[in-house]
Amino acid sequence: MARAVKVVEIRTGQPKPEKNPAAVALGRLGGLKGGNGRAASMTPERRKEIAQRAAKQRWANRESKVVESTAVRAMDSKRAGKLA
Repeated sequence: MARAVKVVEIRTGQPKPEKNPAAVALGRLGGLKGGNGRAASMTPERRKEIAQRAAKQRWANRESKVVESTAVRAMDSKRAGKLA
């Protein structure tokens, strides 16, 4: 990605705009507070619901990848049979 930015800078002659240090500091400050503040404002039951939903989604993503890779292997073995 950095190379692409550099190429655009060279081709257009326009350097990448500098970030405002004050804005960067404020964004970081809010980011550091955000997760802790959100967790503190939630009940243990709500945190549990969110964690369970996230775990369920992670497992769903994993299972779809396993099914997909199995299907790819099946197609590859069919192709290999045709080539032999």
